[in-house]
Amino acid sequence: MEPVSRRRFLVGSTAGLAGILATRVPPARGQVREVSYLCWNNFAPASDKKMAEIGQRFTKDTGIKLKIDHISHMGPQQAKYASEVQTQAGHDLVEMRMHFPWLYEPQLVDVSDVVTGLEKQYGKALSSSYEGAHVNGVWRAVPQYHGMFVATYREDLFKKASLKVPDTWEDLYTVGKELKKMGNPVGIPISQNYDSISTAGPVLWSFGGMEVDKDGKTVKINSPATAQTIEWYKKMFKDCMEPEVLSWSDASNNESIQQGKAGWIHNPVSAYIIAKQKKLVTADGINHHRSLGGPAGRHETDTPRHIGIWKFSKNVEPAKEWIKYLIGKKENYDEYIMAGDAFNLPVYEKLADHPVLRTDAKYAALRGEGVQYHTYGWPAPPSDKVQLITNTYLLPNMIAKAVTGTSTKDAMAWAEGEMKKIIAG
Repeated sequence: MEPVSRRRFLVGSTAGLAGILATRVPPARGQVREVSYLCWNNFAPASDKKMAEIGQRFTKDTGIKLKIDHISHMGPQQAKYASEVQTQAGHDLVEMRMHFPWLYEPQLVDVSDVVTGLEKQYGKALSSSYEGAHVNGVWRAVPQYHGMFVATYREDLFKKASLKVPDTWEDLYTVGKELKKMGNPVGIPISQNYDSISTAGPVLWSFGGMEVDKDGKTVKINSPATAQTIEWYKKMFKDCMEPEVLSWSDASNNESIQQGKAGWIHNPVSAYIIAKQKKLVTADGINHHRSLGGPAGRHETDTPRHIGIWKFSKNVEPAKEWIKYLIGKKENYDEYIMAGDAFNLPVYEKLADHPVLRTDAKYAALRGEGVQYHTYGWPAPPSDKVQLITNTYLLPNMIAKAVTGTSTKDAMAWAEGEMKKIIAG
């Protein structure tokens, strides 16, 4: 390198200072790059700790500061997103679930370059992630992980009472009556939370029903299949469950089986993970099996999560660097997935047989061979309207009305009217 004389250094420094004063823009080298990330409180808390640890390494390796904030699910999260969009200020990155990228499409950066790189590395993203984050031909969020709904049950109680592990929703009614008599009722929430929808969807699909048709425009909730679904819920509520399910949060079914009350719930494996980590007496007795089927087949809920970058972010490139560091660096992504203990499942095809599935024999039900993954609103194509139907909890509200006294006919008519309003815009 050519040595720099004192005179040349002073001339260059003076010219540089003049340029800075003229433009009032400091040199990039002097700026502190920082990104902020808003994500949910994970149901496998160890993965949040691992993300913080990876974030510290990211800062050390890149010089980019990372601020991670966590928020609880449902109402607070939806209100926070709306507030940040309205004020065009807040975090750079946000964790999104299901069809949120469709709902916030105009506010999200095109991240197709990031996803293209990840798919080249790991294979295609799962279809459920594609449905949620690939919006009108553009990736509006980066697939991060997915959580698969299975049945979580007290295997020890089933063996003690010689109960058959159910294969259909009707089988569940049969064993559910016995479980309730034993003081261990079935725990399916019928309230305004995502777990309520994650169960009501598969039940509805398994009876052949749907909310909106494949065209995304025709509301089909008022149907004989929905009536069968509601009648199933009515007898389950009466004979197999406790009224408390009408006020449950997303965490309530987990807590119920962990604390020794519920004998069967429909949920990802987080209830078992927490019971195991906290060394609860129920942990050894908990096991899992595949979600249940019905006259129209077996249909299962998938809950993909993605990372989006707000368009109002002033740190788009550093935000992309963080996503590539977390997911694109294989050793980091593996660490993150392993920390989630099979709650956060890899979302790319080449990672479908990830070692995390072999860490515990009780994760056998998570191996996805033959699984019909559906996101909320299936078979309607993903859209902002589908997400709005989700956000207003019309499916669990319809069921709650029916199990508390409204006729099946009136409950379906009410849901049909509300869904038509949303579809009409």
